[in-house]
Amino acid sequence: MIANTKTETMFALVEQWKSSESTQKQFCADHDVKVGTFAYWVAKHKRAGSGDPAGGFVNVDVSGPAGSDPVRITYPNGVVVHCLAEPALIGQLIRLV
Repeated sequence: MIANTKTETMFALVEQWKSSESTQKQFCADHDVKVGTFAYWVAKHKRAGSGDPAGGFVNVDVSGPAGSDPVRITYPNGVVVHCLAEPALIGQLIRLV
């Protein structure tokens, strides 16, 4: 039997985490992996062309009705931000950065 390389092993863990509902911190605790090490592999997986849009940006439709569903932003490090502001306001704030 041929052993997986470290890259194959870590990329498989990244894929497993992405399909889970765990935060990176919880996933790492469950799999005995240091959070900093795992974050490195998540970034490396993304750079390797895992299907994420170039630069990590996606188009956001802000034409929906005001006060509809909250906006959820998930960062590669596992941080999730929920925002209840109107989508148009969120778009304006993003352009300010």
